[in-house]
Amino acid sequence: MAEQVVERWNKPMMAMHWIHMVTCLILIITGFRIYLGWGLPSAYSQARALHMVAVVGFLIANLILLPYGMVLEALEGIKHYGIKQGIKHFMKANLFGMEDARRLKAILLNFFGKQKGYPALTIYDEKAGLYANRSHPVTKILIPLEGIFILLITLSGIVLYNINWTIVGLNIGAFLRSIATVTFWRTLHLGSMYYFILDLFIHVGILQADTKLKHAWKAMFLTGKEDIKTSGYAKIVKK
Repeated sequence: MAEQVVERWNKPMMAMHWIHMVTCLILIITGFRIYLGWGLPSAYSQARALHMVAVVGFLIANLILLPYGMVLEALEGIKHYGIKQGIKHFMKANLFGMEDARRLKAILLNFFGKQKGYPALTIYDEKAGLYANRSHPVTKILIPLEGIFILLITLSGIVLYNINWTIVGLNIGAFLRSIATVTFWRTLHLGSMYYFILDLFIHVGILQADTKLKHAWKAMFLTGKEDIKTSGYAKIVKK
């Protein structure tokens, strides 16, 4: 079978995945260290310092690299389809919709033995040279949820880091403290951390543990490209 190598992830998105994965693990480990108070006082200070360094990387990945990479992808669609259809293509490729609901239903029926065959998760538009769909439907559900929890864990982290944290003259820490107690923000911060543990478990432990998805892993972290003709659960269309 002849190869058909295509770009699955651009460089900003590859960097985002690396930094997001590493910083998430550091934040979870050091977060438990800070919350549970393991070890000597000096170890607590080191964990807190490492936690804050990881916070910077986590925010860079999700607030700078992710939007930048997605804008580049959207521009590729607009370049080929035009503004209106390009935006529609981008939304359909990245957000959960009716086709994803049908795919998810087929996945569940297959899992419980009610239907043979697994739906195509990667759909490549050969004519446009773009992905019509690149993600598992559950991943598309997790993406907006992750955005919400990134906001919650950042806001609650500001209060826990410095109650008078100020930027460009605005005392953000005091404002957040006026909305709710420190105990509330601490509980929200801890709860958000548990969400990210669940997110990692679902995203990595369940969705990506399939050996047929090794192409997706390689593209995500090493090459940015994959051979679409040998990729697991893939379908090539000509729209």
